Amino acid sequence: MHRIFYPQSIVVIGVSEKPDNLARTILLNLRTFGYSGTLYAVGRERGEVYGVPIVPSLDEVPDGLDLAVILVPAPLVPGFMEACGRKGIRRVVIESGGFSEFSEEGRRLEEQLKEIARRWDIRFVGPNCISVINLDAGVCLPFAPIGRETLRFGPVSVVAQSGGVSITYAEMFSAAGLGVNKVVSIGNKADLDEADYLAYLLEDPGTRIVCLYLESVDDGRGLMDLARRSAKPIIVHKANRGSASQNIARSHTAALANDDRIVSAAFRQAGILRADSFGDAVAMAQGLTLPPVRGDNLVVISRSGGHAVIAADFVEKYGFRLAPLPEDFVGAVRALFRADVIAPTNPLDLGVIFDFDLYARIVEHALRMIRPDAVLLINTYSRTETEGAHRLAQQVDRIVRETGMPVALCAYGEGGVARELIGQVSIPVFLDMEQAVRALAASRDWHRRRAQPAVAGNSPPPSRPARPLPLEAPDGALALCREYGIPVAPWAVAKDPDGAAEAADALGYPVVLKALSARVVHKSDVGGVALGLPDREAVRREAEAMRARVRARVPEADDLRFLVQRMIEGGVEVILGGKQDPAFGPVMMFGLGGVFVEVFGDVSFRVAPLSRADAEEMIEEIRGKALLQGARGRPPADREALVEAALAFSRLLVENPSLAEIEINPLLALPRGVVAVDARWVVDHR
Repeated sequence: MHRIFYPQSIVVIGVSEKPDNLARTILLNLRTFGYSGTLYAVGRERGEVYGVPIVPSLDEVPDGLDLAVILVPAPLVPGFMEACGRKGIRRVVIESGGFSEFSEEGRRLEEQLKEIARRWDIRFVGPNCISVINLDAGVCLPFAPIGRETLRFGPVSVVAQSGGVSITYAEMFSAAGLGVNKVVSIGNKADLDEADYLAYLLEDPGTRIVCLYLESVDDGRGLMDLARRSAKPIIVHKANRGSASQNIARSHTAALANDDRIVSAAFRQAGILRADSFGDAVAMAQGLTLPPVRGDNLVVISRSGGHAVIAADFVEKYGFRLAPLPEDFVGAVRALFRADVIAPTNPLDLGVIFDFDLYARIVEHALRMIRPDAVLLINTYSRTETEGAHRLAQQVDRIVRETGMPVALCAYGEGGVARELIGQVSIPVFLDMEQAVRALAASRDWHRRRAQPAVAGNSPPPSRPARPLPLEAPDGALALCREYGIPVAPWAVAKDPDGAAEAADALGYPVVLKALSARVVHKSDVGGVALGLPDREAVRREAEAMRARVRARVPEADDLRFLVQRMIEGGVEVILGGKQDPAFGPVMMFGLGGVFVEVFGDVSFRVAPLSRADAEEMIEEIRGKALLQGARGRPPADREALVEAALAFSRLLVENPSLAEIEINPLLALPRGVVAVDARWVVDHR
């Protein structure tokens, strides 16, 4: 990877002297950004572009060059890749389009490229990409002209699945005063993918923050592993957020677990910050350049009362608290003025004060006397006050450097003059209040997640080898849950109504009767559940009626049997579900259960295996957690038993990879303990 970002020699293939030739622009960009290595150019005809001779064959350049950049029609690319192999060029960037993104023929060409690369031990970027930028070495390989004034050198590196997005991010990070270090557009990622680039950038000394733009995640688990080991913040802007499958779900879990919800959960679990937009990602990166935000207590200081009210809404939205202002702080602030014009509230409205130098002193008082986790300073000013606003920004910059405390400076200047502050100070300057609070939240969330590995019980337990599943048993899912230590209501399986009555006698009354069939997914939908049956005759009679109902609605249910189960009353119905995700492997769902699980969709997700902290967070995230805490006089559910059940279910998922889907619904969360009363699975027989 180092030779891709720090090549000592580059050959650009596809160059001509024609003004509209795209490959010649690559040479222009290299000259513009001061690349100091050796350059070569290959084209159909001899010539010269930007002082670089064009030769008609790769045979005329030296062997063993560090990097080749290919921009020719797609059918010609495999031939040039083969030539690179013969010349000992082991790193290639393919900017040409027309491969798997375009047609079946293009897909075959892409497969040919991969075969040639394997044979010659070549690693390549793309195809179908706008290429690589490394401002640390003057490497700028896009085929579109880029002005030196548009890009600023800085600590953020960008990996994007779109060439246009990669350039937009480079320009936006630069315009925000952060700057970029390395930028790569990965295109079709036929060889190197986001995990390869991320692994390199996490070790790269010039990169302090990594921003990824992804439209698909192929190896989600690998991405999570890298993020967990990273000492650098990772921001991911994941687009293409629709459901991955339009197939009819075979279980509640599959219906509720669309890919995007799993992606968000996996990112949160691994400490990846997920951005919803360009501006969101830039704000996050700005916040991460400030000193760490360690907690939720925030002080807001504003020159405008209206801005202060709006800011308070954002404070609540992003999970901060407005720290109370102690009397000694209020007294110290009031002592700065002759009139008693400051209300002792947070947000602190300084609208009647026109001395910007005093704003800086108030910020210093707040940091010293209140010790908040962060300060948000909002300055609104006119064009005639520009000098004072610039002086205030410089003073805040000094305060942040001297105290090591985070202060987010948000400026609103008449006629856009606030933008002039960007780049004049070392701290970020925000032009929007919500982005400023979002930035502080990103810093808080990143540093909070980084601290979690030190917490006891945060690591998942080791897994055991998988064992054969009881595939032929109609109650196999329940049996598997019981094997993993999840309490299950006592049950028996019967072939006919008489057998059901005998089983009920053995279990004790009252009982629940359920229809068992591989053709029946949701039992209650076809009249396949009867509750509270009090005696033998009621069980036999209901079994006869249930058999008739189910066969009328599902004629193909010729394997119908009956599950007889001791009736368990009370508790809150919850669901534990799991499935195999193509990108993340075994994933888990928790939420309110019963027949309305898909109606309310009140669920949370995690990638298995779970740590105890993961299980706790899953319970906390659902909106209906108040029901588990005890509502309207009901006793609270046994939270520890819920956590233990979730951890056992996680082990079950990881240790049995042939389970395509499995769910316990409902799992009754009781005041003491939990009990599974129904479970079903879908097994991958491959």
